Amino acid sequence: MPTATRRAFVGAAIAAAGLQGAGAHERPEDSVLFVLVHGTGHGGWCWKFVRDILNEQGHRVYTPTLTGCGERSHLLHPDIGLELHIQDIVNVLEWEELENVVLVGHSYAGLVISGVADRAKDRLRHLVYLDAIVPGDGDSLLSARRDASAEEVAANKEIWGRIAPDGEYVMGFSATMFGIPPESSNAAWVERRLTPHPIKSWLDPVKFENGGEEGVPCTFIECTEPAMPGAGLSAHAQHAKDHPGWRYVELKTGHDAMVTEPQACADLFLAAARSS
Repeated sequence: MPTATRRAFVGAAIAAAGLQGAGAHERPEDSVLFVLVHGTGHGGWCWKFVRDILNEQGHRVYTPTLTGCGERSHLLHPDIGLELHIQDIVNVLEWEELENVVLVGHSYAGLVISGVADRAKDRLRHLVYLDAIVPGDGDSLLSARRDASAEEVAANKEIWGRIAPDGEYVMGFSATMFGIPPESSNAAWVERRLTPHPIKSWLDPVKFENGGEEGVPCTFIECTEPAMPGAGLSAHAQHAKDHPGWRYVELKTGHDAMVTEPQACADLFLAAARSS
């Protein structure tokens, strides 16, 4: 089969299967295009409830899974780093020819969407950091603790280097850890889907050549009840509060707000889009 024909066939098959997350009905004139990026140990699956809400309203939603995570966990290997995860999302924007995108990153994916913004700023309408890391140039997930000293950062790197030598994987996740009450009907659903995460993506620094998220409107959503323990996210929330160009919103739920409060997330994502 010729390459062009094969691409057309694959594209048609994907569209028919509904894998692009688009609603089946006619879209309103104010339809918004979203790309939602998951955090550590998750996959595109975690946006199911938010995606369904937004699709029902006629918006387009893409929920890609980063290499080595979720349904792509069979690709997990020690060399998967932050650079590959950034490229995963850049490629979605480019191959799907997406423009005017509201790009949402949860938790670890704050590093990912900042890296994407640095490379594909002209494709973006708004960045939403959902209880996420807001890195500076050269930050890794571990060094991005804005409330940590240089000594603490060095110690963290040493600890994780011992726990996961030679680029092994981070695991030990639970629904409770992500703020989902054990009695919740979704706790078991989340537990079944959590996967190991490549430690290299936590240790790699993000590198900016075009100012990272600078020049793109940004919103930070802080999840406060309960706050994610040990992640230092309150310092990133404070950065957003102090930055005159950012919008800051609090959401009284746990870290996995897309699971515990999908309607609120959908509403806040739309509000961010319409503020641009």
